[in-house]
Amino acid sequence: MYDESIQRALKRHKIAPITLPAPLVGRLVANFEGENAISHIITGTAGDGKTYHCREVWTALGGDAGVWNAGDKVQTLKVGSRTLVIVKDLSELREDESAEIIVAFARDVADPAAATTYLLAANHGQLLEKLKSAPPSPEVERVTAVVEELLVTGRNPDAGISVGLDDLSRSPAAEMAMQIIEEVTSHDGWEGCGSCAANAGDGICPIFENRRRLTGKGPDDPFRRRITALIELSERNGNHFPVRQLLALVANSILGHPDARDGLMSCAEVPAIVQSGKADRASIYRNIFGENLRPSKAEKTELFRKLNMFGIGAETSNRVDNLLVYGADDPAYADDYARLVLADPIYGATPSYVGAQRVYLEGAEGTDRRAFLGALRAQRQRLFFTMPDELAATYDLWDLTVFRYAGLYLDVAAKVADRQAVPRQAVSMVVRGLNRIFTGMLAQNQDELVLATSGSYSQSKRSPLLDELISVPRQGGEEVSIITDGAGGFCVSVKLVRGSEIPPVTLSLSPTRFEFLGRVSEGALPSSFSLECHEDLLAFKARLLRETENRRRLDGDDEINEGELMLRFIDLAGDGRAVARRVVVRI
Repeated sequence: MYDESIQRALKRHKIAPITLPAPLVGRLVANFEGENAISHIITGTAGDGKTYHCREVWTALGGDAGVWNAGDKVQTLKVGSRTLVIVKDLSELREDESAEIIVAFARDVADPAAATTYLLAANHGQLLEKLKSAPPSPEVERVTAVVEELLVTGRNPDAGISVGLDDLSRSPAAEMAMQIIEEVTSHDGWEGCGSCAANAGDGICPIFENRRRLTGKGPDDPFRRRITALIELSERNGNHFPVRQLLALVANSILGHPDARDGLMSCAEVPAIVQSGKADRASIYRNIFGENLRPSKAEKTELFRKLNMFGIGAETSNRVDNLLVYGADDPAYADDYARLVLADPIYGATPSYVGAQRVYLEGAEGTDRRAFLGALRAQRQRLFFTMPDELAATYDLWDLTVFRYAGLYLDVAAKVADRQAVPRQAVSMVVRGLNRIFTGMLAQNQDELVLATSGSYSQSKRSPLLDELISVPRQGGEEVSIITDGAGGFCVSVKLVRGSEIPPVTLSLSPTRFEFLGRVSEGALPSSFSLECHEDLLAFKARLLRETENRRRLDGDDEINEGELMLRFIDLAGDGRAVARRVVVRI
């Protein structure tokens, strides 16, 4: 799915193109048409739509689409009194070609009177590599420094270099996913399905059914919101979804079937699949995780590796499995079983699932239970995407993933973004988790942060000496809170206010770190769950220890009083709270 290939395919098959939002185009067109036009760089990861943006700018400025599709890597266009040079993809140029472009680019962006502006597209790594491999000159060095700063902070530190930069990998993929779903499912091409024999009478075409389910009931449809949640959580963990991967996800979700050629159904294959009684294996809820593909192919596909990180299908809870296994016979689950399983005869209570369930329950000798366990996995996946919100808490929806605290995480993220009060439950959980990591004990304190040490800054598992008790509610200049990190996420912030001399100490909370703190707060051993998270939080503790030492030094509290040193050992009271036991040591 490269932009150039898509344009040729559209022309060959006479298909109306999918039009995706390109928010940068209007701003870039206005820039290049303006009196004070500056050059611009579009960067991101492979598949983010860099070439797509360049083509849209080209055509919006009056460029000939036929000339663009001819395949030249560098295009020039007269815009007013200036010449615009567009490089489709800097990484596709030979070393000598890119060196020539970079030298000219650096010279012109450093010259306010230059008559040439540029629009360059390049991946992150290739952009810096091309800049650093270009023939050295003062202009190239200045431009390289500016681009590096723009990539990190988004600010241009050199007013003499007229260049802007947009990183498409920072665009929210969850929003783009919904727009892609809308464009694909509402495409005019679907009108042909109305006269298809596969949809006549009681016939159900799995392709058309998957499209119907993906279309959903509106913005509040749980299916769409759960897809959005998975993408958002993955991105907050540092796993970006380029537009190319989102297009692949939608296509695979609609067309997937393990018995189809290449795992993707065509209209010609649908009748045979339906007649074989295996239409349920086209379940869109399985296809989202690439289970229509061979395991080796799914594992090698980055898109499905990121989604399968959530473990949906493998993870479960007793209540969910009791519903799926015993719901048909247990009166306690009868109503929910009818609503969540029997109400979906296409991918829920299918003949194959009901038959495998009955064989499993009867447990005849020699019965192969693997078929039912595979069907159970598919049902867990379906429940995750279809369970109504009013039942989500009853069945602990997020227990169907490895991120049991993901629902709380998303709630906190939304409230922080809207500048609303963070749920007290989240703050208490984070503080309790931090206390257990800082002390190495099952401390129950959640209204104060117990900052402990082993007598040095070593990352020891158990720290018996109390350094500080920091109030969680704002008190005496101290506070522990969850605030925005300024980059679309949030962090835990510890304030040890002494005027402006001690800045807050913060730790960014990714879904993984948040989950780690949640698991520790409920009793998991820190080092057994995630060694990386454990080390990150011990490094956070070391920063806090340095700042509390700075505060004591500024207050003059670090001096030894009349040859005596006060040590405070940590004991656990009967209610599990960490309390200080003072011991005076004579020096």
